[in-house]
This record gives sequence, structure tokens and C-alpha cells, in this order.
Amino acid sequence: MAVHEAKYQQVVEWVKQNIADGTFSAGDRLMSEMELSELFGVSRQTVRHATGELVSAGVLTRVKGSGTYIGSSAPGISPAPASARREKTMTIAVISTFYESYIFPETLKGIERILSKNDYVMQVTFTDNRLHREEAILRSILEKDNVDGLIVEPAKSALPNPNLHYYREIRDRNIPVIFFNAFYRDLDVPCVRIDDEKTAACATKVLIDAGHKDIAGIFKGDDGQGPLRYKGYLKAMMEAGLKTHQETILWLDTPETICLADIEDYILKRIEGSTAVVCYNDQVAYQLIDIAIRKGIRVPDDLSVVGIDDSYLAGVGKVPITSFIHPKEQLGRKVAENLIKMINDPNFNGNYLFESEPVYRESVSKK
Repeated sequence: MAVHEAKYQQVVEWVKQNIADGTFSAGDRLMSEMELSELFGVSRQTVRHATGELVSAGVLTRVKGSGTYIGSSAPGISPAPASARREKTMTIAVISTFYESYIFPETLKGIERILSKNDYVMQVTFTDNRLHREEAILRSILEKDNVDGLIVEPAKSALPNPNLHYYREIRDRNIPVIFFNAFYRDLDVPCVRIDDEKTAACATKVLIDAGHKDIAGIFKGDDGQGPLRYKGYLKAMMEAGLKTHQETILWLDTPETICLADIEDYILKRIEGSTAVVCYNDQVAYQLIDIAIRKGIRVPDDLSVVGIDDSYLAGVGKVPITSFIHPKEQLGRKVAENLIKMINDPNFNGNYLFESEPVYRESVSKK
């Protein structure tokens, strides 16, 4: 613990010393978080912790949209009160995409158990995987300023996001943020998730080991897991010396993955000639099998299918699905545990990857 304290204290003492010797004067703008992070070789969370201590002590002042300044006041603002130190609210904001998804209820259960055990109250909201909903929720959190941390499943995580400045402002207030299931590549924020690339590579290998060579892939294009799972699929195919054909690789957005029946003829035409398909998740696999059977395609004799998540859907369809386990509740527990550690220790690295194992069912046959 002393080592962690020394890292942020080093930044604190450096600022104080530069003020004492006249290098910094009242009203001067302090270096950015990134510049300080590079200067001291510490994480941006550590820098935020240090500047937060100095803001609380009245040594520094933050100006929204402008930066951090030397002194208890800065150009255009009133002096910060001595009581500016953040008080704990014992409330954690949890933001997810869909409540009705087969993953989140169990993940939420895991989050709630850990937060409750540590005397935190959970404040839950949903974005429906829409960026404008995410924006409204983040703006509300900033306006109310009544949470100690955020646990977030990002919306449209594979795409450029216009809301990143809200996350940065939240972190500037020394409120830690952690993602689950996916992350934004342009934000230095930890994430707890399954190893999507490795899981998809293993799913593809299940089909390769069963003798399949013409393996199609259906992936989600607007969430970050999609490109990672595609990468794993490509890796497994290349390692096996098998060719991939772009016409048999489909990229779908969220509404399309929810209702494959709307585009079933398009899907079947694209995967024509394939003997097996790696699906983005069980939701896609379940619908694909239903479509195939209705169109007279035998599963698994004509078409083998593998899913990811090992959800209830894997066991309730006309053909039970071979799928890879998503830890769900365990993941919820881990993301909550890591956020609490980040609250108590700004230098803690909250990243964590879960390994996934297959559950074999009847949707795969040997070729």
C-alpha cells in the first residue's frame, strides 16, 4: 500500500514544490493528465488521485472544459471552498445495454451481491444500446454528482463514440469507471470481459476438428465483441491452413441479430456452400438453426452450428447448441470487486479476462 501511496504522493509533492519555488504561479494552467502520466511513469488514475487531493486542499482548481489551474481560484471562476473534498455517497451507477438480454440479469445479480456486501447501493439504468440514451444517463450522473463509481456496458462499442468527453469529465472528478463485456478503444478505462478472440478461435476449432473446411461466420458489427470474435475466427482458420471467403462472412447490427427472420433469405444465400457456421452468440445461433430447419436444411447433418454464451437458448431449441460459457454472475462479481478496489486504490488495474470452455451439444456433426 505504501508503494501505491508514494506514486500519487510524488505528483502531489512535485506540484507543491513547483509552487513553493515560484515555477508555478496562481492562475497557471497545470499540465494535462496525459502529460503528467508520461512525466512520472504512472497511470492516469494515479494522476487524477493526486490532483484530486490538491483540489480538495485548495491548491488546485478544475475548470470544466478548460483544465486544472494553480490556486484556489482560476480565470473566470470563484474560489473553491475548503469543503470541496468529495464525500462518499455509497452509491454505484450501473449502466447496461439491455435488461432483457440473457446475460445481464445474472451479471446484475453478481454485481448487486458484491456491492451490497460492501454497503453500496446500486443505481441501474439501461441504454438500449443507443448513444443518445447513454448521453442522457451520463449527463444526469454529472449533474447529480452523487455516485462513487460507474460500472458500464458500453453502447455501440465498436463504433466511434460522441460521449467520451462525459466519461473523461467523470474521471476528472476522481470517480472511477470500469467497463464490462466490451470497452471503448479511445478511452483508457479498465474492462472485465471474456477473452472474445480466444473464445471465437476455440469455437472455430471445434468445427475444424470435426472435419469442416467451409466454415462461415456471422458477427455483430456495432459492438466491440464482434471484431474480436472475427479476429479469433480468422486466426483459427489461418492456423489450420483453411481459406476464408468474404461472401460467407456476415456483419449484422443489433436490430438484425435480434430478428434474423427479417433477412433469412439473405443469410442463407450468403452462407450457401458452407457446412458449418460460427455464430456471434447463442441468440444468432438459435435463430439460424430455426431458419435452416424451416428451409429444409438439416442441422447438424447439412449445417453444423456453434454459439457463444452458453445461455438458456442453447438448450431449448429444436437442436441443442454447442456453445462456449459466458461467466455471467461471476463476471458481475468480478467487475464490482474491481471497481471497489479502484475506489480504495486509484492505482489498481481493474482489467480482467475470463477464459471460456465449450459445452458440447447436438448442433455439431463430423464431416
